[in-house]
Amino acid sequence: MNKWLWWVVTLAVAAGALVYAFWDVDFARLGAVLARGDYRLLLPFLACLFLFYVFTGLRWSAILRPIGRYSLAQVSPAMMIGFAGNNLLPARLGEIIRAIVFARQYGRSRAGVLTTLGLERLLDVFSILFFYFLAVLLIDPFPASIRLGSQVAAWGVAGVCAGLFGFVAFPRAVMGLWARVGAWLPEPLAARGARLLENVAQGLAALKSLPLLLAMLAWSVVKWLAAGGMVWLSLMAYGEPIGLGVSMIVVAVAALAVTLPTTPGFVGAMQAAFVFALVPFGVARETALAASILFVVAQWVPVTAVGVAWSLRLGARWSELRAAAEAAE
Repeated sequence: MNKWLWWVVTLAVAAGALVYAFWDVDFARLGAVLARGDYRLLLPFLACLFLFYVFTGLRWSAILRPIGRYSLAQVSPAMMIGFAGNNLLPARLGEIIRAIVFARQYGRSRAGVLTTLGLERLLDVFSILFFYFLAVLLIDPFPASIRLGSQVAAWGVAGVCAGLFGFVAFPRAVMGLWARVGAWLPEPLAARGARLLENVAQGLAALKSLPLLLAMLAWSVVKWLAAGGMVWLSLMAYGEPIGLGVSMIVVAVAALAVTLPTTPGFVGAMQAAFVFALVPFGVARETALAASILFVVAQWVPVTAVGVAWSLRLGARWSELRAAAEAAE
């Protein structure tokens, strides 16, 4: 997509999300809610945030095992630089930046590392939907609008997963099919497609090991439990007690919202997600917005600071990283 067109779409989505989130909001009440917040809960929030990234790093280390053995300490710099990139740059360019930094550090294929991030997203979706459907079973009555979203998401994910696991189980058949299709395509396009499939096969190789797969699923579940804890604490800070089930609903909706074209730091998308997920459960719109602001700010500051610090330590220039990421899109 043209760069300027992408910006127009991104800003339009963010504006629409903010209009939805702040529609009919009593700003005086919102200010009062923010003023009376119990910000001592930031300490346990930051503890949950720390655990979130520890388990994210452990899982990425497991996903990278077919490429090489890397410890949590080795994968953390590129990972945190990437997440800082998502906070500072649009269109989730931080994901590509993470692959670029890691590939440069350890002399690996950028495309191969990017594929492991695709597997990360797949595991995230599995974990989030697991908690989502568990919440559907435990919460009664459950809002019909959110239930419909879970059903649509489930069918979409089922199709993607079936294709990926088919590729893992029968890679030669998939490569053979591409070879036949590629015979009708221009040679550069056919060769590029073959290289892409090889990188995908390498990135998904971790799924062939049952111990690795179980470890990755375990890290994913604990990681998103930590995220649910952050949502719970964000609402508790404003005197709104909710169950962990509702917290996981918020996490699931927020994870879906940030897949849309988003501004740096997911501003707009996160506010809309909190309002959409919490208002049907009786949470006031002003309280939902206050919690979303705390949730975003309390993550953005430390994650960005750590990522920028690592980039300075590694001598990575943000202008160069951004240009490389945009060129790789």
